[in-house]
Amino acid sequence: MSFVVDADRSAANLEGNVLPRFDLAIDHARDPFPVFARYRAHDPVHWGLPSDPRLPGLWYLFRHADCSALFRLSVDRLAALGATPADLGWDFGAGAPPETQSYFALRKSFLTAMNDPDHARVRAVIAGYFTPQRVAAFRPRLEQLVSGLFDDMEQAGGRFDFAAMVAHKLPLIVMSELMGVPPEDREHVLGLSDRLMQGFDVDGSFDRVVVAAEGAEGFATYLDGLFAARRRGDADDVIGAIVAAADEERMSEPELYGTISTLLQAGQSPAMGLLGVGTLGLLRQRDRFEELAADPDRLAVPATEELLRWASPAQAPPPRWIYEDVEIGGRLLRRGEAAVALIGAANRDPEVFPDPDRIDFTRRPNPHLAFGGGIHRCLGSTLARLEGQVVLKQLVTRFPTVDLDPGGELVFQDRHIARALVNLPLVIR
Repeated sequence: MSFVVDADRSAANLEGNVLPRFDLAIDHARDPFPVFARYRAHDPVHWGLPSDPRLPGLWYLFRHADCSALFRLSVDRLAALGATPADLGWDFGAGAPPETQSYFALRKSFLTAMNDPDHARVRAVIAGYFTPQRVAAFRPRLEQLVSGLFDDMEQAGGRFDFAAMVAHKLPLIVMSELMGVPPEDREHVLGLSDRLMQGFDVDGSFDRVVVAAEGAEGFATYLDGLFAARRRGDADDVIGAIVAAADEERMSEPELYGTISTLLQAGQSPAMGLLGVGTLGLLRQRDRFEELAADPDRLAVPATEELLRWASPAQAPPPRWIYEDVEIGGRLLRRGEAAVALIGAANRDPEVFPDPDRIDFTRRPNPHLAFGGGIHRCLGSTLARLEGQVVLKQLVTRFPTVDLDPGGELVFQDRHIARALVNLPLVIR
């Protein structure tokens, strides 16, 4: 069955708009926050353009209160909202080209595409490996890894690309070590993850989904070998434990592939954006860099929280499907429609964060939504926070005179739902 929303209903939704239809495929390199601010002020619950060509539109939520309300629905009214269109009688791959179906088949088993009780069952299998206690125990190894990467920067002769040498490399190494990906496979896994994530950045056609399907097929081939090795007892790691859970029938085989794929890609993205874009923010608001450098032991934690808010590495989580009519922000969202919480907009909402474009380590409280909310709140939030704290502390301590390289070029990832740097050229003054 194809995706269908009544044409009259879509037209009625459009009549309630104040501003032109919002398009998620905006250029995040050009600073999306002024665009977010305009919609947040004048059209905060908005029937915008669909990223998926099968849909007539999407609801976009720009205010902190409305995004929070959407997240709470996944806890307070389980029957009203969900992560998959399957509960509406639709299939993720319905009406999509044949060459995209391998991606949609894998996506059905992503943790982000599950509802309870399946979501709770699968999350329970993996959550124990990302508890605050386990992540804290990894801190000495993380500090060692960061110190080694900074040693490499020192040897670069005063100029280096922070995105390439730290922001991209560190999350990949950390997640690979925790999960059990062999060092020689890391770059291959990163390439597969980059392709697979294209499926969340659909921009009105299926072109990116075709790339994601290639990533899904590559992951399936790679994981076949990895799982076979774990079943021979070759390693004792997170992947091995999850394989064992599947063999004990606590997870299905498709859930095994979907879960490992999700962890390997999602475990890198938040930290990558935080480290790169957050560092850029500190250097552009130099007084904040100097403030952190003056007292890194005290400020590393609040600085990380504030940069998670300010940078918003995950600009928007996957859409949530409306199972029952609900009202949010004065507009009616009806069964069969889908809504996107724009975290990047919510985290700059002046109703919650005064002077939101300014980095401020003294914000108390700081109820940012950088890791989403509800039952699908990011499982790797504790790890990403720790990576931020360790990197920021070592950065300001070891490189107090670092600055943006005026001869370098900032390059952002070509993504719509996440914001991260590909290149961040820095120089030691």
